Amino acid sequence: MAFPFAFVGAGVWLLIAVAVVAAPSAPYFITIDGGAPYFLPKAATVSAHAPVKWYNTTGTYHTITHESCEAGGPCLFDSGVVPPDGSYELPGLPPGHYGYYCKLHPIMRGVLTVSESGPPSSAS
Repeated sequence: MAFPFAFVGAGVWLLIAVAVVAAPSAPYFITIDGGAPYFLPKAATVSAHAPVKWYNTTGTYHTITHESCEAGGPCLFDSGVVPPDGSYELPGLPPGHYGYYCKLHPIMRGVLTVSESGPPSSAS
């Protein structure tokens, strides 16, 4: 009688382990603010392929646009217009440095550094 319970117990633990491994990582948050430096943090570092989410706390519309989009290079992300209290989530990027800006307010600029691995960190 102990064998069926042991088999069921092992199956439950296997399902829990798979759920933990398959669970998507929580996004790294960047706040869009109405005052300088406008993106908080202005310079952020995340792990490769980690999601990043910008949240617009201002009363105006903004964009999050990869700098290469304006230079005619590969445009890796462009949020389109993000309304007040809206957000934009980028599923993740390969390692590299990604400058970005707001098309509606070009003075608003930030940098996203994507590293091979390691915990997310920020610098202002």
